[in-house]
Amino acid sequence: MPRPSPWTVVPAADYERHMGPEGADQLGPLSAIFARAYAGVRPRRLLALGVATGNGLEHVDPEITERAVGVDVNIQYVAIARQRHQRLGPHLELFCADLERVELPAASFDLVWAALVLEYADPRIAAGRIAGWLAPGGSLVAVIQLPSPGGKAVPSPVRTMDPVADAMRLVPPEELELLAAAVGLAPRQRYEVEVAHGRRLFVGRWVRPK
Repeated sequence: MPRPSPWTVVPAADYERHMGPEGADQLGPLSAIFARAYAGVRPRRLLALGVATGNGLEHVDPEITERAVGVDVNIQYVAIARQRHQRLGPHLELFCADLERVELPAASFDLVWAALVLEYADPRIAAGRIAGWLAPGGSLVAVIQLPSPGGKAVPSPVRTMDPVADAMRLVPPEELELLAAAVGLAPRQRYEVEVAHGRRLFVGRWVRPK
């Protein structure tokens, strides 16, 4: 039986402190990357994997997106995301589940957003499931962490993040590109974003052919 994700026991306050300016300082860059992806695709149906406390959902326009689904393993994060984004009303559906086991309808999303989640999943399983969820012409936008300069870990002000750091496995961009190709997704865009502490994020976009 698979081990529970270490993210299930990290309090929301600790997560946001780690991801905020005191720690990795990635909430702002991730929100900006999501805004760019969202504006480029303008999805009628959105799936956000690892939605956490809802960072990025502020960019969702209910006049464009009739269904926004968020999935996360931490039930506290899901509750906070719901509270923070009440303006989306019935357009927003949130589930506490693991991306390797959550049941979602096939071919039902125009944009799947997967930011910093593939490092904590089996990327082969994740790629296959995501490809199945994409509608023809739909896009996967994935964000993964690149190795730190000198191999140093991102400093964290909270100790509850230690098990998460131990569980993380970096996914090389080349591996992600091969996995996407293996499940029939065509590459459309790739770029890197510099974040705090000299680190960089890789952003890739793939499309399911029509």
